[in-house]
Amino acid sequence: MSPRPPGSTWNDVKEIAVLAESLGYSSLSTGEAWGEDAFTSLAQLAAVTSRIRIGTSIVPVFARSPANIAMTALNMDIMSEGRFFLGLGSSGALVIEDFHGEKFEKPVTRMREYIDIIRKAMRGERMDHDGEFYQTKRFRLRFKPYRPDLPIYIASLGPPSLRMTGEIADGWLPIYFAPSRKDAAMLPLKQGVESAGRSMDDIAISPQVSVYVTDDVPAARDRERPHIAFYIGGMGVFYHRYFHRIGFGEEADQIREAYLGRDREGAAKLVTDEMVDATTILGNPGQCREQMEAFFDVGVSEIRLVLNEPDKDAYIRTITALAPGS
Repeated sequence: MSPRPPGSTWNDVKEIAVLAESLGYSSLSTGEAWGEDAFTSLAQLAAVTSRIRIGTSIVPVFARSPANIAMTALNMDIMSEGRFFLGLGSSGALVIEDFHGEKFEKPVTRMREYIDIIRKAMRGERMDHDGEFYQTKRFRLRFKPYRPDLPIYIASLGPPSLRMTGEIADGWLPIYFAPSRKDAAMLPLKQGVESAGRSMDDIAISPQVSVYVTDDVPAARDRERPHIAFYIGGMGVFYHRYFHRIGFGEEADQIREAYLGRDREGAAKLVTDEMVDATTILGNPGQCREQMEAFFDVGVSEIRLVLNEPDKDAYIRTITALAPGS
């Protein structure tokens, strides 16, 4: 789960993190876009907890050098005593070029090189690499990693990236994963697994899923529609293509056309109930638990709950209602 309610202080966030650990949640994660950085935030959460896993969900590989990420991630793992996991992604051209000022090109190739260097650092080896994007040599980290196999997850969506994830990653961080339409979403991932001689058991599947604990399901659907419309219409082409692959092509075309035409409200209204229900957990606590089981039944290892709640109190009510084992 992500522990940051809108408008909250960091004392609020730390309080929620401690509560989540006491309730039995398995991990806390935070991503990085153009707000707070992920690692500083997670370091605070690691300091106030002792058992729950801490990880990025996700950080873009265009924003830092692989050596910098290796130093940071492996230091986080030391500070958290082996509780850290590293979630990486490519983000998209708008964020990488307009925010970071880097050229967005060949994200799959860059990710492969990035992970190769990080894993050498994990093993305490010299981070020698002669690739298309990175030419590094001579240096190894001046501290001993807590463990040589810190898990690396990849947030991938397009077929080439999914195949690479199946080949080299410890885990997959999908978004808008639909259990009822998993075959279309996961086919490239399985192809990558098979080409590398691996098993699907080697990949931890950990989707990011919006959750609404409520007795008013229609209202919850209306709260989720703008989020889906934003990704389809406002986040480049990858999500639009993804919704095509899982069988929502006609709807995705209409949503994207409206969104690009600056009719965001109209785009949200075009997100159908079926699209929301396929990719979201919503209803009373019992219904939410049943829907979570549908994810686990198709091979999901862990669900990263996204709470689109307005404040700290609503966050606490939701995580308490869905606490593992309750």
